[in-house]
Amino acid sequence: MLRLFIAASLSPEVVQALAEAQGQLKRRLAGMPLSWTRPEGIHLTLKFLGDTEPKRVEAITAALRQAAAPHAPFTVTVGGFGCFPNPRRANVLWVGIADPEGRLGRLAASVDRATAALGWEPERRPFTAHLTLARVKREAAAEQQRALGEMLPAISLPAVMGTVAIDRIHLIRSELNPQGSIYTPLSGTMLSGRS
Repeated sequence: MLRLFIAASLSPEVVQALAEAQGQLKRRLAGMPLSWTRPEGIHLTLKFLGDTEPKRVEAITAALRQAAAPHAPFTVTVGGFGCFPNPRRANVLWVGIADPEGRLGRLAASVDRATAALGWEPERRPFTAHLTLARVKREAAAEQQRALGEMLPAISLPAVMGTVAIDRIHLIRSELNPQGSIYTPLSGTMLSGRS
């Protein structure tokens, strides 16, 4: 089985800005039970597919070509800081994506419809574009999570860390590894629509 997801890649400049943001957070949140995402492994995820039979990769790639075809390339802004689901019960620390025209949301919806046609469960929650910086470790004690939640409102990151040109989407394999996940693009699909 292959563990798969669909995402857009980030520019080297944005990856560097995220690494700097993580450095700042690591200093501020030292001792907190957090598992940090490697900066080079941060992607703008549009859909997580999970465990998938290898023989389905070709059909997924074809579906992504259809999903991407009506969309023209566009740009989004990276910046800001937050957590899911909220500071009192933070599980994920993230940097936000500004998409005022909703183009990224429409692209994610197209990807969701395309994968639903292949049998994946449609997303029930609205799409929330974000870049995951860290996750709270499963073994975190309730008082540690509470302490983290009390620290988060005082932390701010730059409102703008850069821009990302969204001109293609990738089907990516994720291999879990004790040193951090290894990501391998299996296919790339250009956005070929007109503005």
